Amino acid sequence: MFVCLLKRALPFTLTLLVGSGLGSIFSGASPRSQSSVTTTTTLTTRSYSCAERHRARAAAAESTPLIVTFEPNTRLTEAARRNKTVGVVELLVRFGADGKATVVDHLTTLPDGLTEEAERAAERTAFRPATINGKPYTVTEVRQFIFSMDRY
Repeated sequence: MFVCLLKRALPFTLTLLVGSGLGSIFSGASPRSQSSVTTTTTLTTRSYSCAERHRARAAAAESTPLIVTFEPNTRLTEAARRNKTVGVVELLVRFGADGKATVVDHLTTLPDGLTEEAERAAERTAFRPATINGKPYTVTEVRQFIFSMDRY
């Protein structure tokens, strides 16, 4: 307990002393500038015990990010090949806690069926849901699907 107190109190005390010393040096530097305004700063902090910090770290260790395990390749449609349509489709995809990926919004689109191809790929994406304290939760991310002639 003493170590936790020392770790928190020592930097605060040193900062307070150095700040007070520098403030007194520079506040009297100009005799003409006398101010009648008084500034008061109140600092409110919550003190956490070592045990509380340890429990918070343990809970964070039980949390995992979204992990995409399989993302299918996208293919140019015949119309896109014929018209030489290439580019990037950006979709806002919701990766649900239930393990299903659904397209929420189209951020950028392409003609010739490429947006629909990107949607199909997004919905076939396999993933492990993100977790907080071991419980899965829904995450929404922007996913990019690149269509180019040299990839096929």
